[in-house]
This record gives sequence, C-alpha cells and structure tokens, in this order.
Amino acid sequence: MENNNQEILNIKELSQYLHCSISKIRNLIYDNEIPYFRIGNRYLFNLSIIQKWITNQYNDIEIGGFNNEIK
Repeated sequence: MENNNQEILNIKELSQYLHCSISKIRNLIYDNEIPYFRIGNRYLFNLSIIQKWITNQYNDIEIGGFNNEIK
C-alpha cells in the first residue's frame, strides 16, 4: 500500500518482509518492542520507521567477528 511515498505494511506484509511469523510480530506489538500504529483494529507499520528500528536493534552487534566501533 503506497501513501505519500511512504510504504505502509500490515502484519502479514511485515512478516513476509522480516521473514518471521505473524505470531512473532504480534508478540513484538504486545510487548511494545516494535513501532506500529493502529487504525481501527488494524496494526500498521511504516516501512521507513521499521528499517530504522532494525538498524537501531542491531547497531551494537558484532557482525562477522568485527565490532562496529572504530578503535
């Protein structure tokens, strides 16, 4: 769904994007661990905000045995 050049995803679309189950997305919602908004009874996600959230979640993780910090 496109809205003013911002892609908005529903739970099913987000689960496909993140390659995880719908129940995992619901658990993240209920635990307030993922950014979302509601319209009626629908949970929706702004893709650009989700991408920033992912970056923040993994910002301090060592990737490939190298730490992201410059020493």
